[in-house]
Amino acid sequence: MAIGIDMGFVALELALLVAPATARPAVARYASPAILATSAAMNAFAFASHAEGSMIYPAIGLGFAVPALVFALTKTGAILLFARGSQ
Repeated sequence: MAIGIDMGFVALELALLVAPATARPAVARYASPAILATSAAMNAFAFASHAEGSMIYPAIGLGFAVPALVFALTKTGAILLFARGSQ
């Protein structure tokens, strides 16, 4: 099941990369939140399943923070890379 979910994430990311410039905002409107929300929910569940007591709440927060930070770093890196290539 995990492989199928990961392949879905890869397919959504590839759809964002190969979409024409005119269609990219429409694709990103659905693909980016789907990737981020699903990954965050799965991480939060996995982190919380190993925590006990009141440590469950920070574990859930960390589970949501990790994909959000990866998403932000990936977008920032892609913007810098594409800006460098267009000079």
